[in-house]
Amino acid sequence: MHCLRCTRRERDTMYKILEQAWIDLGSWSAKPRASDLRGSIKVSTQTKLNKISIGILINKNKRTMKCSSLTPVTMSIQPAYHGGPAWLANKLGYFEELCLDATLPVYRSGAPQVNEISTWSVGSAGSPPNIQGWTQGVLKTVGINNDESSTNALVANAVGVASWASILAAGTLGDTKITVSPNSTGELVVEECLKKYNVSFDPLSNFVYNSTQVGVFASLSDPEGNDFGSLWAPTLYSAVETWGKESIICNGDDAGANVIGGIMVSNEADETNTETAALAIAAYLKGITYFQMYREKSKAYLNEFYVEQGFPPLSPEALDIEFSRPLYNLDEQLQMLAKNEGGKSTLGSWFQETVDFMFEAGIIPSRLNAGDYIDDKYMKWIAANETLAKWTMTMEESAPVSPGIPPPAPSPVSSEPEVVPTLVVSEPEASTPAPPTTEAPSSGNKVFLVAPIGFAVAVLNYMFM
Repeated sequence: MHCLRCTRRERDTMYKILEQAWIDLGSWSAKPRASDLRGSIKVSTQTKLNKISIGILINKNKRTMKCSSLTPVTMSIQPAYHGGPAWLANKLGYFEELCLDATLPVYRSGAPQVNEISTWSVGSAGSPPNIQGWTQGVLKTVGINNDESSTNALVANAVGVASWASILAAGTLGDTKITVSPNSTGELVVEECLKKYNVSFDPLSNFVYNSTQVGVFASLSDPEGNDFGSLWAPTLYSAVETWGKESIICNGDDAGANVIGGIMVSNEADETNTETAALAIAAYLKGITYFQMYREKSKAYLNEFYVEQGFPPLSPEALDIEFSRPLYNLDEQLQMLAKNEGGKSTLGSWFQETVDFMFEAGIIPSRLNAGDYIDDKYMKWIAANETLAKWTMTMEESAPVSPGIPPPAPSPVSSEPEVVPTLVVSEPEASTPAPPTTEAPSSGNKVFLVAPIGFAVAVLNYMFM
């Protein structure tokens, strides 16, 4: 054994820790004794531990993180419910636990976010911005960020509420203007709501485009502005507080529109930096798990996020509405991405509805097949690493899975050394990440352990780096 900074007593203590760590793994037919480890394991200052083995070091109820360095990653988000888990993950250090130094630029809407994709690797936005990125050939969608159908609405100020009955009677918007954010879920809901009520419209003459929700709300509030607009949470709640619940003329649920958002990976990151992107998504998923498990704490954090972005704090009633919207943890992501016998996933079908809307409205030039732009390899990669997968779905003071999701089936105990499964995708690429592993010699046989080996890895990392 090689250790220039260790006394004999320290080495003996380390051997005992390693022996106990092997026993704790519980999946070995023959447990090495401390005496077997002497001379059979050589660790030097050149030892390289995988990011995961450095990043996720779990010693009972305490997480210990030691990284030789942090890898920069940029994840673009919006000041919306689905942006909260990423912001929380950064605040609580989940990115750092995976040895990532995260930067989270916040965009008020999806169009400018996608237009600046060269500045970020991972992102979260509504379905139209995802599809906008598909048409530009700059990104792929790798998961769902939330279902926002109930909080995406056609809204009216007091004058608009009073005039809505006459619009319904006429069956046309006429000269009425609606302020909408271009290529957004807001525009989708407005169109679906008008169709639901058989109100004819012409986007070229009836829609006034403003790229920010602040701008849409300002138009509604201005006596010289427009009396109708498309708003989503949290700006939607400002309208309700100003003009009452009757200001919501129609939402996505009313119109039968599946208004969802997607987790995005830039094509550049997918080709050159897949592992970093996958780890950033894992940190985001852990933030989602926190939101699912600790609703009251998360409400306070979400308000902090909104206030930080210049929005007023939400009322308890508004927060209850926010948290009625589904978020999706790792297990639920895999369910949404699973394909049926016809080769279609639920996520693909929901996105296809938005594709059809955008094509028919002339927003995109061709009717894309959503399934061609949705990639499940990132979620499968995270799931293939048992330690990482459990980390995304576990809180230290809670059960390892979120409410409503049964725990994963336990792996059968085998007399053979465990081998971490290799991720297989339909079209393997050189850039597809393989599950992170740490190689450990044992009695002449090479096996691969999913890191960590508890406190033992922390000791090795500290003593030999």
